[in-house]
Amino acid sequence: MSGRAEDLPLGTPFLTVRGRRHGRVIDLLGAGGQGAVYTVDIDGSRFALKWYHDSIARVDKTLRARLSRAIGVGPPTDRFLWPIDLVEVAHSGSFGYVMPLRQAEYAGMRGLIARPPNRLELPLAKRVMVCHSVAHNFLELHARGFCYQDINFGNIFLSPDSGDVVICDNDNVDVDGMDASVFGTRKFMAPEVVMRRALPSTKTDLFSMAVLFFYILHGWHPLDGRREAEIQIMDSSAEVGLYGSHPVFLFDPADGSNGPVQGFHEPIVARWNSLTPAIRTLFVRSFTIGLRQPGDRILEPEWRNAFARMVDAIVACRACGFEQALHLEAGGQGLAPHACVGCGAPLAKPPVLMFGREIVTLSPGGRIALRHLDPDRALDFTSPGGVIEAHPDRPNVWGLRNLTATPWRATLPDAGAVIVEPGRAVRIMHGAVIDFGRRTGRLVAGAAAPAAPRQPQWQTQ
Repeated sequence: MSGRAEDLPLGTPFLTVRGRRHGRVIDLLGAGGQGAVYTVDIDGSRFALKWYHDSIARVDKTLRARLSRAIGVGPPTDRFLWPIDLVEVAHSGSFGYVMPLRQAEYAGMRGLIARPPNRLELPLAKRVMVCHSVAHNFLELHARGFCYQDINFGNIFLSPDSGDVVICDNDNVDVDGMDASVFGTRKFMAPEVVMRRALPSTKTDLFSMAVLFFYILHGWHPLDGRREAEIQIMDSSAEVGLYGSHPVFLFDPADGSNGPVQGFHEPIVARWNSLTPAIRTLFVRSFTIGLRQPGDRILEPEWRNAFARMVDAIVACRACGFEQALHLEAGGQGLAPHACVGCGAPLAKPPVLMFGREIVTLSPGGRIALRHLDPDRALDFTSPGGVIEAHPDRPNVWGLRNLTATPWRATLPDAGAVIVEPGRAVRIMHGAVIDFGRRTGRLVAGAAAPAAPRQPQWQTQ
């Protein structure tokens, strides 16, 4: 053999190290700087094989030990395309590992920032779901004492339908505190890593993850503002200034030196204003205090909770279609925003179900996830607890049908207390209160939009 990973011939037989299982190479999926990835057959089942260049196997002295450790521990969740076993080929100076194949439904995250017509267009709710999934899975990784070291667009894939993710390139993963095998990827590295003052760790993972969240929601880097727009030649010294020595958040409330440029950043400003105040606050903390104090970076549970609260609070403007999240006004009495943050038209609001400060928008055909009704199902985004239906003869009258196995107790303004048995529906009306057993929700009627539109506001909220 020549020693080049891409020269591993199709049909090449191999043996797994731990399981001593025989396999053969079926097809080349892709090749890069470290090696190549193949589809392989092992005992009639298909897997992916990452096979390293000889040079990588020689230079990265801890690679085999990292992989062996990961194989022994097992994946934090089933969303990680985790190493299953090492692979050796007779008369080769290299090695590789097998992992699950990525399913075809998962698309690369780089599509979110691609130029049209190749851009991956996702509804805002799906983008929030992707962020939630990323936060949850990296929480599980970090809880096991590992750090990923190189969170970026290239190693996370998303399902446009479900908002779920799969995470590959897990040969980067190592025990937190060990010498790093990589520094990271351009524009995702924490400032202290850019300046070579620190090695990748769980704290730098948290920064990279926040950058990824901002990209997913905005299609833009959080530190690219006025200063980046004014740079004529983006050389290494300019990048170090922007992302290492003097980083400033695009929406830093105390430092406008790198703020948005009117006439250029309007779409970014609109998307920023479309987020809930809770998520905007987490971004501000991540890219102000978190730029300089790694120990104060946002942990995954805070992100996860904020994303979970936003995903069902999203409405689209009837005038322009721009999506934005509803939230309680400062006094806690009304729902904001009152005008579309995209076009400025008055924003019509649907009826909502309130669980404290948590908002769930209601529309015919929509479902209420079981997680809203049962605190023990907080991570279950797919199981429905109720469905909103329009009356067959009076389409302006909506009901909420009980899809659970237990009765609900509803108090209606015009009918008093009623029991909503499983399979039955309760009318959606302003002021109604529903006891779902584990949680109690309050129905708030929607607000119709006035006729006269106004211009969108440039300033951030």
